[in-house]
Amino acid sequence: MRETASGDSLTGRVRGFNRFYTRLIGVLDRGYLKTPYSLQEARVLYELGASRGSTSKDLRGRTGFDQGYLSRLLARLTRARLIRRVESRKDGRVRHLFLTTTGKTAFRTLNERADVQIGELIGGLREDQRRDLVASLDTVRGLLDPSLPPERFTVREQEVGDLGWALYRQSVLYKTEFRYKDSFETYLSEGLAPYMRNYDPKRDRMWVGEMSGRPVGCIAIHHVAERPRWAKLRWFLVEREARGKGLGARLLSTAIAFSRKARYDGIFLWTVSDLDAARTLYEKTGFRLVEEKKSCAWAPWAREQRWELRFGK
Repeated sequence: MRETASGDSLTGRVRGFNRFYTRLIGVLDRGYLKTPYSLQEARVLYELGASRGSTSKDLRGRTGFDQGYLSRLLARLTRARLIRRVESRKDGRVRHLFLTTTGKTAFRTLNERADVQIGELIGGLREDQRRDLVASLDTVRGLLDPSLPPERFTVREQEVGDLGWALYRQSVLYKTEFRYKDSFETYLSEGLAPYMRNYDPKRDRMWVGEMSGRPVGCIAIHHVAERPRWAKLRWFLVEREARGKGLGARLLSTAIAFSRKARYDGIFLWTVSDLDAARTLYEKTGFRLVEEKKSCAWAPWAREQRWELRFGK
C-alpha cells in the first residue's frame, strides 16, 4: 500500500523531522546564522573555503545545485566581491574559483558560528547520548547515501551490558529474519547464566564488533562441562547493515585464535541448517558437520546441526 504524508507513515515522519531540524538550525531565517548570506550562498562559501581552486563543475557535484542556479549564485557572490575566478593554466576554457579576502572572512564567520550553534545543541548531552547521536547520524547517512564508503569496523572484548545486548538482538533478529519461535529466546537466555556464573578469563571470552561506536556483531567462547577440552562457540551474530564487510570472518578468526591459545582441543557449535551464510563461513574456516538432528524446536522446518573444528597437535 502506498504511504501517504500522514504523521504515522515513514514519509510523514521523515518530513516531520526535516521541518523540525530546519527550524532548529535556522535554515528558514532571512540570513543564515545571522549573516547576510542565504543557506545556499553559505554552502558555496564553505565549499570554496574547504577546497581551494574548485571549478563550477566541482561545486555542482558536491552541492547538487543545477548549473543555471549555481551560475546565478556565483554571479551574486562575484558581484559582492566574495569570490574571484582564475583562468586555468592547462585549459583556458576552465575557471577556478577562489575566495577573496572578504570571502575568507565570511567563510571564517560562518564556520565559527556553525560550530557554536552545534556546540550549544549538543552541550547538554551526556557522553552516552552523544554516542547514540553519532551512531544514529551515521546510520541515516549510510542508509540514504549509497556513495558513502563502507564504514570500518572494530572488534573489542566484552564490556558490561554486552551480554544483554546479544540476547536482545539475537532474539529479535532470528524472530524477524528467520521466523524462529519465541522459545529460541528461552534457549539463548538459558546459556547466559552458566557463562556468567562460571566465567574463567583464561578459557571464556566474548567479542563485540562495532561500527561508529555501536555494536553490530558478537561472538563468544565458553567452556562447558559436557566437553571440558573443547570450546563451545556461542552467540555468533552480525547485523544486516554490517554483513558483507568481513566482520563475521574477523569475529570467527578472533574466537579461533583465542581458543588455540587457551589450549582447547577444538571448537564445537550448534546451529541450524537454514543459516546459509554462517554455514559457508564455517566450512571455509575448516569446520566439519558431525551431527544433524531431524528437527529443531524453535525452527521445525530446519535441522539442528553440530559443527566441529579440531585443532592439530
